[in-house]
Amino acid sequence: MRLSTSAVLAFLFFAGTAMAQDVGESCPADQAGDVGCANTASVNNGNAYIFICNGEEFVLFADCASPFGCKTEGPKNAVCI
Repeated sequence: MRLSTSAVLAFLFFAGTAMAQDVGESCPADQAGDVGCANTASVNNGNAYIFICNGEEFVLFADCASPFGCKTEGPKNAVCI
């Protein structure tokens, strides 16, 4: 199976963050305050967004304007770009 460069880069981009399958899924209490970037069709019209663990579940923190418009800067900081 061959993967395109953009597919590999997209995977690497999201692999460095806590992985949420979708807003509303559970997260462990010891990750409370951790943020990450995601891009799922069911949230923000398929554009990227920042999620945060509230100690019980992942919640939407901020909508970004494009499908790949999110960047993490450590476990406690993410920005829309």
